[in-house]
Amino acid sequence: MTPMGVVLLVSAALLTVAAVLVVVRMTVGPTILDRSMALDVLMSVMVCAVALKSIQREETWSLPMLLVLAMVGFVGAVSIARFASGTEDEEARDDDDAREGEER
Repeated sequence: MTPMGVVLLVSAALLTVAAVLVVVRMTVGPTILDRSMALDVLMSVMVCAVALKSIQREETWSLPMLLVLAMVGFVGAVSIARFASGTEDEEARDDDDAREGEER
């Protein structure tokens, strides 16, 4: 086995262990933020796994897929964080208006 093969095998094993631990955290996590963070980390593990497979096969066709997975992970994390914070645009806008009224 080549040194590159050993590195890929060790990396794949570590990503598998990380994925299992993250799935355990998603099922055990007491709050929705714990589960959200675990889902975000699982998305990152998936991006790394696809990148490893692309490196192993020496193909570049999966690069757009990696970009889309990263964007979906980011948008999902931001959406869940916004939902969990409980603030709305209207409330934030009302607070800004109140501060501007106080300054005048």
